[in-house]
Order: sequence, then structure tokens, then C-alpha cells
Amino acid sequence: MEIYPVFLLVSCAAVALLAAALFALTVSRSPAVYRAVEHLPRERVSGTVLALLVLMWCVPNIRPIFMPDSPFQRAILPLLGIAFVLSALFLNYLFARASAAVLILGAHAVLKAVYPLNPPGYALLAALVMAAGVIGIVISAKPYWLRDWFRLSFKQPVVRWSSAAFFLILCAVSGFCAVQLAGAGA
Repeated sequence: MEIYPVFLLVSCAAVALLAAALFALTVSRSPAVYRAVEHLPRERVSGTVLALLVLMWCVPNIRPIFMPDSPFQRAILPLLGIAFVLSALFLNYLFARASAAVLILGAHAVLKAVYPLNPPGYALLAALVMAAGVIGIVISAKPYWLRDWFRLSFKQPVVRWSSAAFFLILCAVSGFCAVQLAGAGA
């Protein structure tokens, strides 16, 4: 059994469940919860940690661009360190940008790994994962929209519950496909 696609699907389900819980948390009328959720897209510490993980995730995607004997192969890690320091020091909305990158890279990885295995429910999974990737693209273009999305979810129950439902459905479909692949011995 190939474990990587199952791991990706379980990871996708976990991230979707966390996002759904975050949107469901906006039901609280507590000012402290409102401030914490509203400040999350600009959070420096968690954004820096997430940005480092995302940059390390990018390395396997960057390596095939260069020839194996290219001097650029050796320069990837130092450039990653420079990009990390510059982004941690100068980027605003770092958590929003890193979250957007997780959605984009996760959508690509899930679609690439799971497509050849064609589990039951893959069409729905592909549509939901592609929608999550598009959300990531939009957030990376305008990171303050994540803050505005949270603000809107505090004010309008339709936005809150539809956002939470989207991520819960993505979690359920990812989990279903993971169980199907694990049970089939893919």
C-alpha cells in the first residue's frame, strides 16, 4: 500500500477540520475571541512557523526546475533561508499568506498523488480541493481578505456556517477517500 496519498488525504482532512472549527468558533460573541480571530491573519509567530514549513515544502517542487548538476541546486537552501528571513521581517499578513500557500500547495499535492489511484468520490474531492486551491490563490493575492472573511463570519451566520460546511465537507470527503485507499491497499 502506498502511504503518501493516504497521508495527504488525512492531512487535508485535518486542515479542513481546523478551518471548519475556526469558522464555527466565530459563533462566539466574546470580544476576546473576536480580537484573536481577527488578528490571526496578521499573527507573526504562527505565521513565521507556517511560512518556514511552507518554504521547506516548496524545495521538492523547485528542484526539478534545475538540471541535477546545476550550481542552482546547491543555492536552493541558502536562498530559502534568505526568503524566510526577508518574509519574516518585512511581510505583513504573514499567517494569511502562509495559509494561502498551504491551500495552494496542498491542492496540488493531493490532486497529483490521488489522481492515478482514482478512489471512489474522487470527482467530488477534486472539485473541493480545487476550490480550496482557488481560495488560497485569492487569499495570497489579497491577504487582508482573510481578515475580512473572518469579520464577515462574525456578523453573518450564513457566511459562518457555509464556510464551516465547505471545510467540513472537504474533511469528510478527504477522510472517505483516505479510508477507501487504505482499505483497498492502494
